[in-house]
Amino acid sequence: MKKTLLTTTFLIAGAFGLLAQGTIPGIVTFYNDPWSWNDSIENGGTVNYLILTAAGTPVEDATWSVQLFENGTARGDRIPFYGVDWPGVWNAFADSNGGTRSLAANGGVATRLSVGVYDSAGTQLVLGPEFDYTPPNSPTPAPADLLMKNFRGFAVPEPSTIALGVLGLGALLLFRRQK
Repeated sequence: MKKTLLTTTFLIAGAFGLLAQGTIPGIVTFYNDPWSWNDSIENGGTVNYLILTAAGTPVEDATWSVQLFENGTARGDRIPFYGVDWPGVWNAFADSNGGTRSLAANGGVATRLSVGVYDSAGTQLVLGPEFDYTPPNSPTPAPADLLMKNFRGFAVPEPSTIALGVLGLGALLLFRRQK
């Protein structure tokens, strides 16, 4: 009886092992270092990977942070920006995982990612545009295969600009009603 039970256990474990083969968890390196990509403006290309303020200058506030989202779900902790030393770039090396994020999508399966930007109070200022990413389907991918190649930098609207716009619109509506 013991032999039968032991044999059955090994057969079931082996079946699960066979079913699990070929399924590689999806991962991505979550950083926007423009010097890592050949097509970046900094390397003579045309693509901007930096996060910009509403004025069009790279974010220099090291108290601001970013977070990765996959199909609207946050993946990992927030990461701070470098600040004035490296404007517009978040500091993936300040993260306990070195910027690596696990994804719900398996290797070889396309998913949609986006980047949220937060101010020093932890308020989300903007959720950037979504972009496609397909995690590599290799147990030992090359570092370049883990880059967010379809990510593009974007501008963060200033909260005060949005508030002033809403106040101005309200004032216009009030003046229109009085006439």
